[in-house]
Amino acid sequence: MDLTPGFRLDDFYCVLEPYTDFIHKEALELQGYEVSKIHLLINKTNADVVAYMSLSADSIRLSDSEKEQYNMESVGFKAIPAIKIGHLAVAKVYSEKYRGIGTLLIELVRGIAFSMRKSGVACRFITVDADILNNPSVLDFYFKSGFTLNEEYQRRKNPSLRLDIESD
Repeated sequence: MDLTPGFRLDDFYCVLEPYTDFIHKEALELQGYEVSKIHLLINKTNADVVAYMSLSADSIRLSDSEKEQYNMESVGFKAIPAIKIGHLAVAKVYSEKYRGIGTLLIELVRGIAFSMRKSGVACRFITVDADILNNPSVLDFYFKSGFTLNEEYQRRKNPSLRLDIESD
């Protein structure tokens, strides 16, 4: 569900304060500028926001060896279309109670990417800059979810990762 003005998020708290602050203070403004879209996972029994993710269009550069990995040697340009996870957060109360919510959100992003294709917009990868500064264990989560490092972007403070939506 897209976040729309008037939707109350006051009760959402994540163990990572910057992610709580983002949804409370910045999300609507960025969505208003059309630079990020917020998607909410709602508990239908009590209308709690279980988790959220912010998504935007992206592209990644692939090295020649990375192109070979995906049988894309004949693609004449380096920038490959992607969808980027800007933020992904699970409410503290739900992260303590349940496992797999973050993985579910990644599968939802994969579904959004396939929907984009059906609408006529190419998309091959899901990208994320793993926020190891706020959560050092986040790299393990993304690796377990099938993400790999982007060779072309490893000089950043937060490692750039990608997931081929064609993979299982």
